[in-house]
Amino acid sequence: MLPKSDRPFHYIAHDNNMGIVRYYLSIYVVIAHAVTLGRLDLTLPFSTTAIVGSFFALSGFLLFPSFQKKPTWRHYVSRRARRILPPYFLIVILCALLLSTVSMLPLQEYFGNSGLWKYLAANLSFMNFAHPDLPGVFIGDQYVTSAVNGSLWTMKGEWACYLSVPFVFLAIKKYPRFGGIILLSIIAFALISAATCYHLEELKDRNIYGIIGKQFGHLLVYFYIGALINYYYPVFIKYRWYIPIVSIGLIVFGDYIPQYYLIIQPFATSALTLWASMTGKWGVRLSRHDNVSYDIYLFHFPIIQLLVYYGIADRINPILFIILSIALTALLAVTSWNLVGKRFSKSKPTPPCSESNG
Repeated sequence: MLPKSDRPFHYIAHDNNMGIVRYYLSIYVVIAHAVTLGRLDLTLPFSTTAIVGSFFALSGFLLFPSFQKKPTWRHYVSRRARRILPPYFLIVILCALLLSTVSMLPLQEYFGNSGLWKYLAANLSFMNFAHPDLPGVFIGDQYVTSAVNGSLWTMKGEWACYLSVPFVFLAIKKYPRFGGIILLSIIAFALISAATCYHLEELKDRNIYGIIGKQFGHLLVYFYIGALINYYYPVFIKYRWYIPIVSIGLIVFGDYIPQYYLIIQPFATSALTLWASMTGKWGVRLSRHDNVSYDIYLFHFPIIQLLVYYGIADRINPILFIILSIALTALLAVTSWNLVGKRFSKSKPTPPCSESNG
């Protein structure tokens, strides 16, 4: 069953479980980073790359029908920018200012250090990998990394995906019979690009290739799998009860499947995420409230780093450390949304199923 040529993508009603699925994904990332940064002796079933990729699958699933509804560049880009950029810029600037209090350098030397301005320039322009740390901040053996906010790496890939939507949508509108082939071709190209970058990273021993492969190629795969599922949404729903069986089976036996993490995992986790989002009504009530999962994603990393700075991870039970990390992050996320995010959104808060997360 192919989509109609005038409306190749399917509009999704707000009465779904996407809001609570977003919270699950964002909290999972908090837990994963708490385990890693706090050096907790716990094992988690999924990699953060797969979880972050699931966010991108949700975005690809939603943004094509969103653009289809009002296919103008100005409206589309403005709407994305108002939701995504204010809290992003807020956390970058807040870290630059407030973390001066935990720097090993005196305040005068900290604010006069070129590293501060390199951090601001790199992170405000989404080039986080170029300068992820602040002068004298999070330095020492107790830290796994000196990076201030290791979650910001997705932003450049997110905008690359966002800005590709109008071009791909217009191509599908022009050649409606080949819509599915166009989407599959993009996925194949992104997979080949990612694989090539990973190979070059190993061959030339330069991590810039791995960064490009992960932050552009691999995330693009998840995004366009989400778009493909929307394009064939009636087929997806028709066979929805096979999806969890196949997806979970692939995930469980992933270590025994050749090229699983590069090729198979994006399809398995994306399909399972969208199946959970669109099957049943168990999470509908959450759609009536503001969704702060994006803010949780943005703010959690420096909070966990600060808990490590104060030695909390070594003083309390690992589970309590995780709970404290989630609670503090949630508090700051709600504050950020009400003081910044909601104001820049201007109109009524958009239900969670219309917003993306990165």
